[in-house]
Amino acid sequence: MTLSGTVDENSDLETPFAKLNGDLVINMKDVERVNSMGVHLWIPVMARLSAKHRVVVEEISYAFVFNANAVANLFGAARVVSCGAPYYCAACKDHVMVKVTADEVAASGGAPPSKRCPKCTAALEFDELDGYFSFFKNRSQS
Repeated sequence: MTLSGTVDENSDLETPFAKLNGDLVINMKDVERVNSMGVHLWIPVMARLSAKHRVVVEEISYAFVFNANAVANLFGAARVVSCGAPYYCAACKDHVMVKVTADEVAASGGAPPSKRCPKCTAALEFDELDGYFSFFKNRSQS
């Protein structure tokens, strides 16, 4: 399942998951915005869903990463395997979102993993504050 757009007070989060019968992979790379009411609606849905089914969440969007770092139970018992992360290519002078996996972050000791520009293959610079990947570490300890 792919989620996209905005998660807010107008989001119907119950219907897409209502008829779920089995394991689920949720891709969240296209979620552009999340507000506090969206988080308020999301938490109980994810808690119920992940308590009954094996749920894997991949490519959490930039907007969702900040909530994952602030809200410990944002994904219930779901396994979060990757997120989008902002990097900058000095050669192309371009900002790019790059998929980063929990395994890559763990292998780099919690630091931003090395990535290459998809256009020119130059080394990318991580373009966010320290702690961006904290949710991976915090979830692995729970």
